Amino acid sequence: MLAILVAEDIVIALVLGFAAGGGGEAADTLAIVGKAVGFIAFSLAISKWLSGAIDRILDWLPREMFLLAVFAFLTGMAAVAHELGLSEAIGALMASVVLSETSVRAEIEERFFSFRDVFAALFFFVFGLSIDVGAIHEVGWMLAAAVAVTLVGKIVSGTLAGVVGGFSPRQGFNAGVALVAHGEFTVILAQLAADNDAIPRSQQVELVAFAGLYVLITATLGVVLMKESKAIGRRLFSPPRLIQEA
Repeated sequence: MLAILVAEDIVIALVLGFAAGGGGEAADTLAIVGKAVGFIAFSLAISKWLSGAIDRILDWLPREMFLLAVFAFLTGMAAVAHELGLSEAIGALMASVVLSETSVRAEIEERFFSFRDVFAALFFFVFGLSIDVGAIHEVGWMLAAAVAVTLVGKIVSGTLAGVVGGFSPRQGFNAGVALVAHGEFTVILAQLAADNDAIPRSQQVELVAFAGLYVLITATLGVVLMKESKAIGRRLFSPPRLIQEA
């Protein structure tokens, strides 16, 4: 599950760039994708070769300056991404990738959890207010299809990945079920795409409504499936039986 989520974070950085500024002329879209690839490669290079220097600097700083330095690095990466015409979210995401390679990662998480919870709650509250529930009749069929594809795709792929990785089908099934509820990035992508001038206003409204309802439905179904995954797994996959010798 962790390996799949890490791979998703890398891929989502490319999608963030496209959602924020993609569309329109093919040359413009390719330029944005190229910038996103270059920025990600540059960030990964920093993570590989300069994480030790960043680690020593952060460990040397007083704790008050430590907090400000992490904030400065985060906003600086977001500002660089903005100047390149990319989404600030790409910069924030790649800043977290760089900082995750330092030995002070646990301290950063401990100090920033409260900020994360506050801003996450504020973001989802504002996004919820922007959802036009009246658009459900226009996106209902797409919503039903997306939820069905998500359930089948994540459960089947999780089961197959588990089997390939040496787990039993039931263990792979449990991993696939646990991935169903992970759709928070859909909301962020929809919010960024809603500000993209290349997308007509009517489609922006439908996109936000679709994303909000999609995350709500998949999160609810994901929690229910996780709770009942063991019982469902026992019904779908027969438990191994011991062979008794005569």
